[in-house]
Amino acid sequence: MHDAYEAIPILEKLPLQIESITAYDENLVVGTKQGHLLMYSVTPGTTRRWDVALLCSNKNFSRKPIVQVAVVPEHQIIVSLSDNVISVHDLTVFNLPLLCTVTQTKGATAFDLDLKHHVTLTGDAVVMVRLVVAVKRKLQLYYWKSRKFHQLRDDLSLPDVPRALTWCKEAIAVAFKHDYWLVMLTGEQKELFATGRSQEPLITQMEGGEQLALAHDKETIFVDAKGNATCSYTLKWEEQPLALAYHKPYLVAILPKNIEIKIANPQATVQLVSLEKPKLVCVGTSTKTKSQVYIASTSHVWCLHAIPVNQQIPQLLADKQFDLALRLVDVWEEAQDAKTQMQKHIQHLQAIHLFCSKEYSQAMKIFLTLNTDLPFVIGMYPDMVPEEYQSRLQYPYPIPALGGAELEKALQALVHFLLEIRHKLSGNESEAGTGGGGAKAEADNKYSTAASGVKSRNEKLQIIDTTLLKCYLQTNDSLVQPLLRMRDSYVSVMEGERVLRHAHKYPELVLLLQTRGQHQRALQLLLRHAKKPESPLFGHHHTVSYLQQLGPQHVDLIFEYGGWVLKSHPDDGLKIFIGDKTTSGEVEQLPRPKVLNFLKKTEKSLVVPYLEHVIEEWRDCTPLLHNELIHQYREVVTASVPVCDPTTLEEEKNKRKMIREKLLNFLNHSEHYTAATLLVHFPYDSLHEERAVLLGCLGQHHQALAIYIHTLGDTDAALNYCKKHYSSSGSGSEVYLTLLKLLVTPADTRSSSGSPLKQHPKKPPDVKTVLDLLQNYLQFIDLGQALKVLPDDVRLNLLKPFIQASFSLATTACREQQITRGLTQSLKLQTNEELASCQREKIVLLESTYCAVCSKRFTKQSAFAWCPNGDVVHFSCQNQR
Repeated sequence: MHDAYEAIPILEKLPLQIESITAYDENLVVGTKQGHLLMYSVTPGTTRRWDVALLCSNKNFSRKPIVQVAVVPEHQIIVSLSDNVISVHDLTVFNLPLLCTVTQTKGATAFDLDLKHHVTLTGDAVVMVRLVVAVKRKLQLYYWKSRKFHQLRDDLSLPDVPRALTWCKEAIAVAFKHDYWLVMLTGEQKELFATGRSQEPLITQMEGGEQLALAHDKETIFVDAKGNATCSYTLKWEEQPLALAYHKPYLVAILPKNIEIKIANPQATVQLVSLEKPKLVCVGTSTKTKSQVYIASTSHVWCLHAIPVNQQIPQLLADKQFDLALRLVDVWEEAQDAKTQMQKHIQHLQAIHLFCSKEYSQAMKIFLTLNTDLPFVIGMYPDMVPEEYQSRLQYPYPIPALGGAELEKALQALVHFLLEIRHKLSGNESEAGTGGGGAKAEADNKYSTAASGVKSRNEKLQIIDTTLLKCYLQTNDSLVQPLLRMRDSYVSVMEGERVLRHAHKYPELVLLLQTRGQHQRALQLLLRHAKKPESPLFGHHHTVSYLQQLGPQHVDLIFEYGGWVLKSHPDDGLKIFIGDKTTSGEVEQLPRPKVLNFLKKTEKSLVVPYLEHVIEEWRDCTPLLHNELIHQYREVVTASVPVCDPTTLEEEKNKRKMIREKLLNFLNHSEHYTAATLLVHFPYDSLHEERAVLLGCLGQHHQALAIYIHTLGDTDAALNYCKKHYSSSGSGSEVYLTLLKLLVTPADTRSSSGSPLKQHPKKPPDVKTVLDLLQNYLQFIDLGQALKVLPDDVRLNLLKPFIQASFSLATTACREQQITRGLTQSLKLQTNEELASCQREKIVLLESTYCAVCSKRFTKQSAFAWCPNGDVVHFSCQNQR
């Protein structure tokens, strides 16, 4: 508890018995049991004795006790309840004469006023006064106008006689002997709850009439204007209150033995004040000064003067009552800047106290609201900020040493706090300019900016991510790698490397170096740990995976650190350059000629698999690579056979046979190698079929077919060659005739290039094969040239069918040409006739001729267009049709 009010005597030993009190501005109005009305001016002084002066005294105010009294200073009237009737007195005249008596209220037991301030359309500030009066089992409603009360609406019937009532917006809260009710102005009524054992129920208006405090024995229940509970709790008193008043933010209750002052939110007993037999309490209304609380007994009146807020708050902070201190800031009559600054100061202390009290999540929520400096919050945790900065941090309360489960709980709260701030910073990239490049490119300040206050977005993100790394290492290390892999991760390289090495998290350290572009250091770390069996980076697979992700801009690093993998594990090393399902995108961009040269120097056995993958899987059409693959195939096939055991020798032969099949197949299907440069490397005494394919690519059909016929003796292969290379024009048009000549002509002793050819035993021409060739491919052979090369001993009757077929083909071709010529001539005549018909058409433009589009006449200078439907338009108008 603390001192919120100071009890100051106002009236002492009054010779009259006090029955009711009210106050406004600096005036106190006292109604007595003898019917006297007294009005005093109360002026605060510098001591406990205030200046009190009697302004007026009306002994004839009423013949009966003044049960209730209220003042409307805006209208200068006093409304009172005496002798069970409502009277209105004039406040402007010294002796307070009677203005009017509301005769309809005869039998009244209680009343309440509702004042509504609003501005008219003309800009005038007016106060509307509504009056509710309890008369037996009815509520009477009035409004003030023209210096008297007028009926507002018909009376509202009630189930019992009201003991107390008060306005609550557009409803009236009514207390009966046993129940509380809410009566709407529309006539609707709602029963709330029982009054308890109290014979005198209490209703107090709070928060500008939007909330009510209802007494229930030793408890107070809070409801809104619709009768719904506004709190899940009740306010409990030491004894049952006799009277209750609300003076923001406190509730002042008169108990049988003392006065108890409480606050509802947060629930707390603020102060106990001992006065002699108090029975009445009221809160003055004031538009000039702060309202005062008055307490009265039958003969004394005291003022509960509120101690200034700026004097209460230090007491509360010393007792660590932060919520109550924050409530007082709300009612502090001070400039908004000062209130905001005080509020932040209190919340700051509250957050640190919560942290020291192991309420870590609540503390972090307040720090987040206050936007507290990051190093200040992080410094409350052990080993989170550099020692040189930790020594400069000062906290208002001793920070406990955290460890074990408490440390883990506290770190989880810190992680949530940091992630919330990071989310806010990530959504405001305008502050960062071009993003995180500066921080990521080793702007590693090691928190050096923290001493002067971290201001830039990148500095904040670096501190957040580096701290998150430290938290994850202590709470959940499975989150370390996702943090480092984030596209916009700002973990400090220097600090991150230190903590990762200390925690022996070497895969995570490699990832940190990789994401910061320090590939040389990362690869050196992988190389050192690849030979340590106890290391999580043991083996070559980590290096392979790392090199696969580097891309063409780091090809020199790939060659530098990929060599040892190629030599020790060739198959896995090849994956550095051909990739797998997850990394083919980066690997595919590597410069292939450079990779080829590197493989030839480092591990030549991988050249063929690499080229096969590049050409077959990646569809590379570079002639250099196609030529190189052919050279590699040729070298394998033509290499000398090593001396070895029969099993190995057989395997070597099978391997070479398979490679030769690949070579021949590649030569037949690839269109991107350079045959002229390849041919000179193929021997004359072997690989004859391969040479034939290359000669065919160069258009040297005679030499190619000579190899098939005279060297290989394979007529079927020669026919397939002709099918592949035949064309209706050029050198390919005579491939079948060339084959015919080779079939009937003995082989030369040397080839056209001067190299010796392997000769089959000389034998006469195969007439049957020649005739089969003529029969099947006559349409591709010039019969006249064929007859010249046929042997003289071929009988004419064998050639008769071919000669007739040739004549038939020639006749058919001649007739097709004649028909085509006739159709062309007919089409020409038809076109000429249509042209002449069009040229005979005349277009006559007269003065009365108008454009069909713009409806304007044609002039001598007008260009015009004639449409197919006969319309004549200006040339410029034709596109508008």
